[in-house]
Amino acid sequence: MKFGVVQPITPRRALELSSRALSEGAEVLLLPEKWVQNLEEAPLSEMRKLARDFSAFVIPGAFEDGVSVVAPIISPEGELRGISKKIFLFGNERERLMPGDRVAIFTARGVKIGVIICYDLDFPEVTRAMFSKGVEVILVPSRVKARGMPMWRKYMEVRSLENRVAVVNANAIDPPEFTGGSAAVVPVRKGEFVEPVYQQLLTEEEGYAVLEVDPLSYLKERMERLKELRQNLQVVEVSLNST
Repeated sequence: MKFGVVQPITPRRALELSSRALSEGAEVLLLPEKWVQNLEEAPLSEMRKLARDFSAFVIPGAFEDGVSVVAPIISPEGELRGISKKIFLFGNERERLMPGDRVAIFTARGVKIGVIICYDLDFPEVTRAMFSKGVEVILVPSRVKARGMPMWRKYMEVRSLENRVAVVNANAIDPPEFTGGSAAVVPVRKGEFVEPVYQQLLTEEEGYAVLEVDPLSYLKERMERLKELRQNLQVVEVSLNST
């Protein structure tokens, strides 16, 4: 399956770059978190038209809607298929917004895809819950500062490794604090080990990228991990003796 990642600054450029990515065969398109701040600023009607024209799923980013941070999911028919809500708010978001209570999962071309928003990736419980529901690819719109990118990469790699799923990220660009760096991680077996292979998609400029992710290439590894969890995971009571 082909995924398109767009890293825009303005609505006009977002539409131009999205159209190019879709023209190159992207079947699912992802934009960053808060590349525009509010939902009403996002060109949703134009994005819906692109989804219809190219018969593709479009996640136009994640935005504040006055209550939460939400990521709409637009179907190939141009309809709103679902909404993912940011569960773990970050920084001053906590002072203004309410945490979400759901993440969205949808199926595209037979591939089960989950959408989480930025800081949610820091918490393993969120991705593990989606993994347990059969998610094969996790999409993450984010707004991570340049100085946080080395740590962000580690989170992407660990979530991919521990769940044996691909993680595709679109990160905001708004220099000098936010410098893009959208990327993807795919689990790959190398000998007796599974390695999270990191791929830088975009650098510190506006742009788009189209990458192919084949969930069948890591199906065995994902199913083995799921089987191990179901068979062996149990709650262990630990007693601590104070002296």
